[in-house]
Amino acid sequence: MLYEQTRQGTENLAYSLSAKGNRAIYLEAAVNYRNTFGRHTVSGMMLFNQSDEINTKATNVEEALPYRFRGLAGRFTYSFDDRYFGEFNFGYNGSENFAPKNRYGFFPSVGLGWVISNEPFFRGATEVIQYLKLRGTWGRVGNSQISGRRFAYLATVKDTNDTSYQFGKNMDQTYGTTAIDEYAVDVTWEIADKTNIGLDMRLLNNKFNLQFDAFKESRKGIYLRRTSIPSYFGMINNPYGNIGKVENKGIEMSVSYANSWRDWSLSVMGNYSFNRNKVLEDDSTVAYPWQKTIGNKVDQRFGLIALGLFESPEEIAAAPVQVGDTRPGDIRYKDINGDGKIDEYDKVPIGWGSVPEIVYGFGFSVGWKGLSLSAMFQGAAHVDAILSGEGVLPFAQGSSRGNLLSNITDRWTEANPRQDVFYPRLSIGNMNMNYEASTWWLKNTSYLRLKNIELSYTLPDRWMKRIHINNARIFIQGVNLLTFSKFKLWDVELGDGRGAKYPNIGSVSLGINFNF
Repeated sequence: MLYEQTRQGTENLAYSLSAKGNRAIYLEAAVNYRNTFGRHTVSGMMLFNQSDEINTKATNVEEALPYRFRGLAGRFTYSFDDRYFGEFNFGYNGSENFAPKNRYGFFPSVGLGWVISNEPFFRGATEVIQYLKLRGTWGRVGNSQISGRRFAYLATVKDTNDTSYQFGKNMDQTYGTTAIDEYAVDVTWEIADKTNIGLDMRLLNNKFNLQFDAFKESRKGIYLRRTSIPSYFGMINNPYGNIGKVENKGIEMSVSYANSWRDWSLSVMGNYSFNRNKVLEDDSTVAYPWQKTIGNKVDQRFGLIALGLFESPEEIAAAPVQVGDTRPGDIRYKDINGDGKIDEYDKVPIGWGSVPEIVYGFGFSVGWKGLSLSAMFQGAAHVDAILSGEGVLPFAQGSSRGNLLSNITDRWTEANPRQDVFYPRLSIGNMNMNYEASTWWLKNTSYLRLKNIELSYTLPDRWMKRIHINNARIFIQGVNLLTFSKFKLWDVELGDGRGAKYPNIGSVSLGINFNF
């Protein structure tokens, strides 16, 4: 914000308050305890903290009010004979965003572990399995931050011209209103319950390591604006509420192996994760069951089902009515609700989404004397991209805008009436429904990428000692050199849209490292 002040006999002076400045006061006090009694080990910790932060360059009353936090945390652990482990944690936190009765929340967690390989009955198996541990945790965490909203239990009022009233004989007198902007809501903490069960194992003389985890997270009371309130209620903004619930579950696994034989060495590793979420509750209202977000992923895409391209005017006449000037070569869509026309009510959940459900990686390093070769791959699956925008769909925004890619020749024309072309009949803007979000523009973006590869040679010590160098290594390294994917338009990791972002950069480096 810029303020100008004019004084007699002086020039205009400008003062800028665009910079932010904060003053923070933080208080913390903690006490710790730890002791061992024979085969029993116990520990404990209690911590109190609070903070008070003020924006010294605030531009309104709300920003000028202190941002405050207060919490009490505790941790208690117990172990017996390095076989049985237990831990209990809690947090008792307060938030300024809630009414006094909802201000504080209690968030506990508990963890248990059992090292089976330390049990007397397991001693006969340690030659095969050197370490085996089972573990499980459960915890609850809370979130008090409502996006763009402080003091949610208080209403805000503003003058607005968006809603006005007309008076007078000819309704020629218009008056703006003072109306409620954000309604007071009796919201409370957003809660997430997290459960994890895991296994740790080492075998083959500790050369092979395995870690496996299965997890589940249930978030409830998620802050969402209500959407089921009719517009005739006259609200500027629909109020928030603790009305969302999401479930997230999956597995994670990692393995590694390392060994050496005389002049040779080898190590390999791999990791895999699968993660799927699902909306269980929200406040959406829909006309048909297939439009529900409940039961689908968070941020699930919705679009039309493409059945191919129209081949003749007769086929168009026999098909459900589509908006615009429909001709042969245009995309034909499925009439989901059977009303004889294609519209928003025919859109259904499509695709996996731009966030992969499966992420994995693997690599190796092999060495012989001073020579070493290592490589690391990463990949993703259950992921796709939906193309949109004039950067990839020519003339989607009109005849004066659009980008023609090199694959523009792979399109439907009367001379090339194929069903497997990349582009349907080219058309201008919204003259037809070709540029609607649909399965036609949904592309598989699963990939496997050679993320890093390096070849190096460590010079013999007897050479280096002559010139007083401890060690020296010559290497050549490549980053992002190869990508295996069906998607070729842009860097596969850029995801949805038109590829208008900087891609991952591939590089090759040659260098030498040495220490004196």
